[in-house]
Amino acid sequence: MKTIIYLWLSLLTLGYQSAALAFDDLPAYELGHETPVIFSDKLNLRVLEDANGLQDVHQIMGSPAAFRPPADIQQIKSGRRYWVAQKIRSRLSEALVVRIDPSGWETIRSHLIRADGRIESLKISGVFYASHNRLADNNPFAPGSRQIDSQFTRFTLHAGEEVLILTQVEANSNLPAKSFSLTFYDELKFSETRRFGLYLEGGLLGILFALVVFGSFSAVNNKDGTSLAYSVWIMVAFCQILSNSMPEGPRLSEFVADVEGINYGHQSIYWPLFVSFGYLQAICYAIFAAAFLNVREHFPLLHKAVYLYVAIYFGHYLFTSFVPHDLSVKILWLPLGMITLLLLVSFYTVAVIRYRQGLQVAKFFMYAIVPYLTFRSIFILGLAGVPSPFSLLEPSGFGLLMQNSNTAQAIGLCCEALIMALAVVSRARWLQEQLAVNLKAQQELIEGQNRKLEATVAERTAELASQHKELDEAHQMLVGSVNYASRLQRGQLPRALRLEGRFASFDVIWEPRDTIGGDLWWVSSSKHEGPFVLAVADCTGHGVPGAMLSLLVSNSLERIYATDTDYDPVAALQLLDHYVRTGLNQDRPDSESDDGCDAAIVRIDPERQRLEYAGAKLELWQLKSSGEVLRHPAARISLGYSQRLTEDDRPEIQVIAYGKDDTFVIITDGFTDQIGGPNDRRVSYGYRRLQSVLTSKANASVAEIAKTMKADFDFWQGTNLRRDDVTAVVFRL
Repeated sequence: MKTIIYLWLSLLTLGYQSAALAFDDLPAYELGHETPVIFSDKLNLRVLEDANGLQDVHQIMGSPAAFRPPADIQQIKSGRRYWVAQKIRSRLSEALVVRIDPSGWETIRSHLIRADGRIESLKISGVFYASHNRLADNNPFAPGSRQIDSQFTRFTLHAGEEVLILTQVEANSNLPAKSFSLTFYDELKFSETRRFGLYLEGGLLGILFALVVFGSFSAVNNKDGTSLAYSVWIMVAFCQILSNSMPEGPRLSEFVADVEGINYGHQSIYWPLFVSFGYLQAICYAIFAAAFLNVREHFPLLHKAVYLYVAIYFGHYLFTSFVPHDLSVKILWLPLGMITLLLLVSFYTVAVIRYRQGLQVAKFFMYAIVPYLTFRSIFILGLAGVPSPFSLLEPSGFGLLMQNSNTAQAIGLCCEALIMALAVVSRARWLQEQLAVNLKAQQELIEGQNRKLEATVAERTAELASQHKELDEAHQMLVGSVNYASRLQRGQLPRALRLEGRFASFDVIWEPRDTIGGDLWWVSSSKHEGPFVLAVADCTGHGVPGAMLSLLVSNSLERIYATDTDYDPVAALQLLDHYVRTGLNQDRPDSESDDGCDAAIVRIDPERQRLEYAGAKLELWQLKSSGEVLRHPAARISLGYSQRLTEDDRPEIQVIAYGKDDTFVIITDGFTDQIGGPNDRRVSYGYRRLQSVLTSKANASVAEIAKTMKADFDFWQGTNLRRDDVTAVVFRL
């Protein structure tokens, strides 16, 4: 039995060797000391199209005659599988570790056939596979860390050895490989330069992270749409580079998370992230550029083109992500590249025009778009199969990194982002300068208009008054007249002589809304013996009209109580209604006015310790020493208006006894109607708040009560405008 098994194994090995020998006519690519770090055999390879994709390496090795030169296959079709046969021979005196790059293929399955016929199936890889470095999760100084499997497809080529490599490749519909020639890396030499990739990407990410912080702060601080668009674009660019795939693998999967086992369909999750951020970055940049140059206002046609560009990119993203197709790479990517190039050139042209129009910061955009346009075009045209100019660089050091189109795009993004950061700062400063210029121009315009107005007013004043006086003199005259009227109005208020001996204590709050007003308080002459009279009135309006009407009311009260104080408050109110109406000629049908007043009249009899009160909308408040507050209501009528009072409108007289410590208060509606309140409530002061203030000061002096009322009123008004004249009379008998 053992003899049969040995015989079978010998025949099987002989079969493999025969198959390997069948590729004897296939020249080998020789590796020597002059071989570059990254190399590819473009001449000595053969290709077999696997129609059904079901053949394994054993079947393929038995069909060497079916392999053809790559030139015989006109187009690499997506969804098809191909077998690539090539040989590599080492002329080196030491072993060489070789990495096989996916070279744009969605999936590669490489099989290594040694000279003795042994088959080694290498690790499956592809352009969409996440290359997570397992060393990133392990202590490199720990025992056994050197034996950790590499994330890449690689094999060891011994000194002087020749191997046959059979690779099954499968193309992707969106990014099909450009040729059947696979790319190989001298793993050890490339590892020596791998640090450049880390330095480069770390530096780029550091720059973008700092710009993300700057952009976010600028957007929040300036509350500017352009700054917001810039910060969003930089955030997306940061995520794009974080998920970028450099030649040594994607940093997102290596240093953030092991996403090799997390799949999106049959792909690694990192690839959809990278593609999504790539499309989104291009869209956000177009939006930012349009906002920065203000194309909405100055170039509406280009503004519409930006919307079209965004729609095209979004549609292209959906098509390449979810629609199966067999389009050629040029048809799929070249139109998108041309549209991108056209839009970027349009932005550059607009920047030149805006710079000539006076937008000085547009020069930064002109500088910044050059590297972005260059590197972006290299990236997109590279997708369409156009060779990158960086392919001419020496394949060593940074030259190796620059030959990768993703690296070129990342550098272009950072260059653009850095320069545009200066542009955003300069734009904010330019806007402030423009604002200052506009303010200065407006100020000069206003000053010029004022001068013209002053000259016109002076001219008209000279014509009307026959006096050649400047507008300032007319203004001073007007102010002086109003101030003089204020002195006259204050002069008509009762003097101290009329208060002495009549009140135990007396205080008043009298504040016209303007310099003069329509509120007044009045006390009868001290020449009359017996009861005396106190009146408070609130005339229609404020300012000059109110003051003139208050003068009429004051004279009418003097007229009513000219000889004695026998008129009770009701009769006095009726007479006051008559005098105001006739004094303003409002008793005639052709009257041009309809004004009047509210009033409260109190006749005080100290000997009987009682008072008689009647009011027209002005109430009398009585504060007892116990803290009880009594409101003596007034009739809901007004005096002096053109419509005469009827008998039903006649107010009622109220006889009120008072004690020694009773305090009386009369206020006008300017007090209770004032708008204000804490936290900008904007509600009226009201009667309840007044009652609360009075209750809290039941045993206080009249002066303290008036002071508290004034302080609480001012607090309530706050920063709100005064609505009306304010009067409050506080007295104790």
